[in-house]
This record gives sequence, C-alpha cells and structure tokens, in this order.
Amino acid sequence: MGHGNSNKLYVTHAEHSGMFGQHTASSAGFKAKEQASQRRAQTPFDCCSLTFQPFNNPVCARNPDGTGNVFELVSIIPWLKQHGNTNPVTQEPLQPSDLITLHYARKSSGEIHDPISFKPFSDHSNIVAIATTGNVFLAESIKGGRDLVADVKFKKDDVITLQNPHGLPPASLPAKPLQASQSAKADGADKTDKSKAVAMKPPAAPAVAKAKGTVPWNASPYSTGLPGASLTSTSVDPQIQSSQLLWDEEELMFDDFANPPKGKGKEKDVGKRRAYVRVVTNLGGGALNLELYCEKAPKTCYNFLQLAKAGKYDNCLFHRLVPGFMIQTGDPTGTGSGGESCWGTPFRDEFDLRNAAKHDSRGIIAMANKGPSTNGSQFFVTFRPAPHLDKKHTVFGKLVGGEDVLDALEALPVKPGTERPAKQIRITEVVIYQDPFEEYKQREQRKRDRKAETQESRAKDAEEKAKDDMNWFGVKVGQEKAAGAIGGGIGRYLNLNTNSKRPLETPPSATPVSAEEGKKKRRIGFGDFEGW
Repeated sequence: MGHGNSNKLYVTHAEHSGMFGQHTASSAGFKAKEQASQRRAQTPFDCCSLTFQPFNNPVCARNPDGTGNVFELVSIIPWLKQHGNTNPVTQEPLQPSDLITLHYARKSSGEIHDPISFKPFSDHSNIVAIATTGNVFLAESIKGGRDLVADVKFKKDDVITLQNPHGLPPASLPAKPLQASQSAKADGADKTDKSKAVAMKPPAAPAVAKAKGTVPWNASPYSTGLPGASLTSTSVDPQIQSSQLLWDEEELMFDDFANPPKGKGKEKDVGKRRAYVRVVTNLGGGALNLELYCEKAPKTCYNFLQLAKAGKYDNCLFHRLVPGFMIQTGDPTGTGSGGESCWGTPFRDEFDLRNAAKHDSRGIIAMANKGPSTNGSQFFVTFRPAPHLDKKHTVFGKLVGGEDVLDALEALPVKPGTERPAKQIRITEVVIYQDPFEEYKQREQRKRDRKAETQESRAKDAEEKAKDDMNWFGVKVGQEKAAGAIGGGIGRYLNLNTNSKRPLETPPSATPVSAEEGKKKRRIGFGDFEGW
C-alpha cells in the first residue's frame, strides 16, 4: 500500500509530506512554493523600494490610488535631489515634505509584527499604514476606525496600503476621487439647496448615448487584441473594452506610393511621384541635383526628405572617399558611425520591393548601413556601377545634374592610410524642389475634409426632414392614423371602429334618462352580423 519499502496498509505522514509524493497540502508543497520563482516582481515588505535593502529609517510615499511605497530615508532624499523630486517607482512628482515617517513594531529578534495581534508580517500579509500617525498594522487590525497604539481616530482615506499581494479588497481610498468630492463640496457650499439638488443629479443617459466618438479614417477592421491579452497574460493591464487597430498613416502612404495607379496614361506620370533635390556643397559652390525614386523606395525617400527639412544634413562632412567606387556623407557627427533616421530608430531595407532600383550606373544614390535593416541618415554616391551591392543597400535615387561636381569630388586627394578626404568638403544646404509626400498629405486631407462636410450636410438634412414631419403639437404627421391601423396577418382588413351599430363604449349622456327609456327592450331576430 505504501511507497518505497514500507509494507503498511496506509500512507504514512512522511510519505504524504513529500518523501516520495510532493503533495501540495503538505509542508513539502509549501517549501516547494517558497523555492519557486515569484509570479511577479514584488519588493519585500521590510526592504526599501529604491535600494531593495532592509531599511532602518522607513518613510512612505503615498500614491494617488491609495497605495504607498516604502523607502529608506537616507536613500530617497539624495535620489530626490538628483532627479528633480521624482518618485523612482511611479515617476510622479514627490516632494521631501510629502514623505510620511513609518513606525514598525519589532520583536527583540528584530522580526516585524502587528502591534495589535502580534502576528508576524510575511510576503502574504495585507499590510497598511495610518497616514496621520505613521503606525503600521495588518489590515484586519484597523476595522474599528481607531489607531489603538496612538489612541487616535482616523478616516478611511488616511489608510495607505503598503502590501496587498493577493488582491484583497483595499482598506484605503484613492486620493483623486476624494479630492474631487472635497472640491465639489467646497463649490456647493455657497449655493442654495435647490442648486445643490440640481448639481448632484447624475448625468442623463441620452446625453451619454449621443456622445459617440467618431471613427478615425485610418481604423482597420481588426481589433487590438488587448482584452484577450489581458485575460491570458498577467503582464497586461486589464482591458474590458474592445478597440480598433489603427493603421499607421505613413505606412498607408508608403503603400500607395509603392503601388502606382493603373489606367490609361497614369503609368507614364512618373515625375509627379518623384522628388527633386539640390545638394549644395562648399566645393566652389557646386551642387548635386538628385532625383529620388519615391515609388521604388518610399520610406527611404521620406526619411531623406524629412531629415533635409529638419536641417540634419546641413554642414555634414563627406567623411569617406574611395576613388573609383563611391563617396559617403550624411553623418552629422562627421565620424562615420553616427546619424539617426527621422524616427530615431533604424528602419527596414527596401531593395526587395517590386521594381527596386539597382546599382547599375554612375551617380546612384543609396543608403549606407551596418547590416540588414540598419538604415539611418548616411548615404553614398557611386562613381561606377556596383552590382555587388544589390540586395545589400537600398537605392533611392540618382544624379541628374552636377556631373562636374561629382568628378571634382572623385578627384579629391585622400589622407594616406585612410579613406577620409584630405580637404574637408561639406554640405552647406539641401534645397527641395518637389516633395510628392507633402502633396499627397494635402490631397488626402482635402478628401477627408470634403467627406466630413458631406456627412455633416447629410446629418443636417436628416434633422430638417425630421422636423418637417412634426406638427405643431410635437406629434409625427400620420402617427395618429397609424395608431388605429391593424397589423398584418389574419384580420388585417378588419376595422373595429367601423361597427357604428355596436360601439365598443357608449359615451355617457349628460341629460337624465327616464325609467321607461332605461328599461331594456326585447330584441327580436338574430341581430346584426356586420361586424363579423
């Protein structure tokens, strides 16, 4: 019956406690639970939330939601001075005067316990503190509304929750609703009783129903998935309302540029989908005229134009020169290892798009990178075809003017043992003559404005039409007739009000009726069956 070498006909305590079985109801299960990794990061109740070391002079920083963070006094004060009075946990403003000194009850061995029930604190305890006195208790010891250590009454909003690992109902109140209620009381103190009654009325439901948010133009048919993610993951905040996933406006624009319109004559109109830029240098005032392939590498061209508009290329040094191969620039630091994109992060390559340009001639403009999808701001101009760079660097333009300047750049001397030009040649400015992305944004904005105006006009027409259907008494025209009509189905041709000889209700008579007339007359025959 037993495990191992035991011949007993029952399971012994040692066997049940984990010698062979590892049952969760035993001490072995508790020990295994202690050894297991915590489900979430939690600061120990006797340690500072900043240094994660046991504290000697504990203070508390109260949060707006009624909770609090415990810090060591000698650690939090230098932090506040160094970081501009910012809470290291919540990143909210925190003044040194807002810190509350805490008083923990300790045994002679140094173990922290509840001063009322003398129960020791653990990682599973619901620990609270009183803001007015600073005494720390278990949540079950403050139900009377009085601090039994200091013999002082306190309110529920004076309770600060320091630890609530199991999500029990909090013993503290959030600070924001309290402030809102106090401000409401202060504002209503100078008003009459009638105005108070009107102000305290809850908002009407129809007003809330009318305030329906407009659907964004870039809303997708998909959901963000946050409600499902919060249900299955503990790292996502609970979400109870579904929300639509929004397409990135720039990505939609890039897709439109990468997929040119089809139709008669539209394929030939390539010039309107390309950008034209003039890069002016300090080499005798010469300039390079560039044509950017916005339909072949839209994101790369958009990044170049945005950096040029922001002046990131101004005073940039041509830091690398390989005669017979290429010349490179675009690094604001001039070292060849810097430069960021207009988004602040590296972006993807576009040499795998349909009809992507290649390094097939002299004067090709391509992005410099440090590997796949590491494009930033640096670019280079080729002196000859470089097919070995295809599928490695994104080509986004070509030289259409300034061949003599390119020849002069190639003829520059190079410092011995390096690839840096001996003479410092810089970009003085970048002039943009045509930006198709800006034109696209303006065109799309005009479309959205016209659509919004059309919707508003339709809504106004519907309101006016609804007003025309109402009479002076606020009743819809034809509604009184429709009320007496009979619905479809069996008996729809039967009108109950047409039987004038057998009315449903006899109107009361104002004249007195004699006794003889009031007597019922004897009916002769079968009556009138017209109502059937």
